Amino acid sequence: MDFWKAIFGLVKRRLIGPPLAALALAAATLVFFLMPTTYVSTASMVLTTPATGGTLPSDPTKPLGLTNPLLQFSDGLRVTAGILILSMNAPEVAAELGVLPNGTTEITINDGRTNPNLLGISTNGPFVYVEVQSRSAATAQDVVVKAKQRVRRELTNRQQALKAPRSTFISIVDVVPSSTPEAKLSGKLTAAGGTLFLVFLVGIGIAYAMTQMRQGGRSADPARPSEGGDGPKGGPKEGASGAAAFSDAGAGADPLTGYPRMDTREAAEGPFHDDPEPLVVVIENEPFAHRDDDAGDTIVFMRASGRDDHEK
Repeated sequence: MDFWKAIFGLVKRRLIGPPLAALALAAATLVFFLMPTTYVSTASMVLTTPATGGTLPSDPTKPLGLTNPLLQFSDGLRVTAGILILSMNAPEVAAELGVLPNGTTEITINDGRTNPNLLGISTNGPFVYVEVQSRSAATAQDVVVKAKQRVRRELTNRQQALKAPRSTFISIVDVVPSSTPEAKLSGKLTAAGGTLFLVFLVGIGIAYAMTQMRQGGRSADPARPSEGGDGPKGGPKEGASGAAAFSDAGAGADPLTGYPRMDTREAAEGPFHDDPEPLVVVIENEPFAHRDDDAGDTIVFMRASGRDDHEK
């Protein structure tokens, strides 16, 4: 929970959130315009039987009746469409059409399952769907035209190889002719969106890491002062100077009014361990030379900041 509070806090900062969002938006815009545009051209075809059907009359003087080809779709046509699709997906055919491996042009030939408009009816009809993607609009349209011609030639050659009667040849007609190449922006939008998210995420991560490093440096314990070194500015000196002051007081000098300040970590073990302020001990008594056994010593504990006083 604290992590997300810190993240939202960084986003709301005027010097972090808005500049980082502007940087991510600029990077995404740059990627969108630098990424090449892909053009798509498609064509849809369907196989049909002749009006006289797929058989010849045994008596030429008694011709068979004519039929509507649109009413004669059968499993045989779907099988033929499958044969054409398999043959058109061979690597040799792709090279003949000008589609090279790892090139900038891609071709897809199937029964229409990749076309949303044919997805619901592709299983019921002998469709042949051609789709070409290229960075050049002219290349995309040219490859589609070549693919349609190659499909028609493949169909004719196979029927001739099987010595089918010419009057029973299956034909292939256009359902949707070759479309004008259209720019496909989905790839560019995907790349721009990914760049926007990545730049913003990395920027927030760097800002969060720097914030945590600064907080860690501030919360670290201060270095212990060296022995015999000077204490806080204006305070009594530690070490030998403190011992000399104590001995002078015992010899009849003025009452001891100061004591070297204790280190913060050493003071943490005393009764005021919950306060980081150094503890100052002041002892008020008569000179040791004239001390009476019944005389009481007064020890005053007080904070340097003056917030807590305790007398004993």
